[in-house]
Amino acid sequence: MFISGFLPRSSQNGVSKTQSAGNQRHKSSLVGTSETTRATTYPKSFCEWLAGIIDGDGSIQVSKKGYTSLEITMGLEDLPLLRYIQHMLGGSIKMRAGAKAYRYRLHNHLGMIKLMNCINGHIRHSARLLQLHRVCQVLEIPVILPIPLDAQSNWFAGFFDADGTITIAMKHGLPQLSIRVTNKLLQDVESYKVVFGGSLYFDSSQNGYYQWSIQSRKDVIMMLDYFKSNTFRSHKSRRFFLIEEYYSLYDLKAFKPDSIHHKAWLAFLDKWNKLMI
Repeated sequence: MFISGFLPRSSQNGVSKTQSAGNQRHKSSLVGTSETTRATTYPKSFCEWLAGIIDGDGSIQVSKKGYTSLEITMGLEDLPLLRYIQHMLGGSIKMRAGAKAYRYRLHNHLGMIKLMNCINGHIRHSARLLQLHRVCQVLEIPVILPIPLDAQSNWFAGFFDADGTITIAMKHGLPQLSIRVTNKLLQDVESYKVVFGGSLYFDSSQNGYYQWSIQSRKDVIMMLDYFKSNTFRSHKSRRFFLIEEYYSLYDLKAFKPDSIHHKAWLAFLDKWNKLMI
């Protein structure tokens, strides 16, 4: 199943006027759809995954002086993920003052050109598309519209690494495993429902956001199959490795205090919770 890009079809082969920073104001830029405009030294799987990370936790910007940069901010526990990106792209990592987070930054000109050629066509978040367009204008790179997603796209893994969670909660005396992805705009999470099923909800807390969620075993196993064929790199994604054990213990009703398997359930929960430390 495929999802079309978010930009209107009428702009695919046209020229659009978009205001950008510095002396690039009102400069026209070409918007393309062909893979032939892409030139990258990075594997496609990495580019898809990285675009998902940037869509969720990144920002690509043009300064007032016309310099371009990429920033990605993540929690302390995901420093290995940021180091992997640094290994692939270069750049620097610094701890944010007063926050339990690290910030990765790339700003050299050649590095930004290579980055744009990597993620161009894979960025699809509403705000990030506008940022991509502005940066591509400065670097004189034609913008490629978002490539349709399918169940093999590594973008889902990257966006989950940024904005996803896997949790177990007791509901009516039974444990319930949930996989969720959240974002401020509906269109930025609805692709998960189209490809993986599940449900979409609006949560009015924290100024409101949308949440994609799956709880049924069928949907969770489908997501697990995706996990086995795609690379996740966040600390929370390690819980995918415990999903099969969870269902084995669930079928044994090991979560019941009087079960002969209850000690195994408690040991499982201990492993589950330690993966988030």
